[in-house]
Amino acid sequence: MVMSMHSFVLAGTLLLLPASVMAQGSDRDAVDIVMKKMMRGFEAGDPRLVFEVLRKDGTVVGYSAGRKQVVTQTAEEWAKGFTGKPADDEALRKRSYAIVDVDGDAAVVKVMLDYPGWKGLDYLALSKIDGQWMIVSKSWSGVPKS
Repeated sequence: MVMSMHSFVLAGTLLLLPASVMAQGSDRDAVDIVMKKMMRGFEAGDPRLVFEVLRKDGTVVGYSAGRKQVVTQTAEEWAKGFTGKPADDEALRKRSYAIVDVDGDAAVVKVMLDYPGWKGLDYLALSKIDGQWMIVSKSWSGVPKS
């Protein structure tokens, strides 16, 4: 087998990277996989898909302007809003996310939500539990659109 000089240099460089840097990359990739599944759960309105990456005993917290109070519930209570089918206006909803930080067994992801009648942000905290990344909390904020 003949290796090109570029491949040889790349392979040599990878061998020089500390294990912690390589693990961080693979952890970041694993967090990205969790988030892609969570986004599919949102799109499909599928609680089974969501619970593959969301701990039922996790927490969801945010300030409700309508109630004029902070609302806290378990992730299981929050996920009751998933009906098993996409929202009627799903085609008009936009979601994106950015992995803010992955360090050790903790990660934070920012989710941007732009729906026809609402615009919001979620901050998701993930923990690596028994070797698997799971969403353990969701902090949200948002405002109605006029």
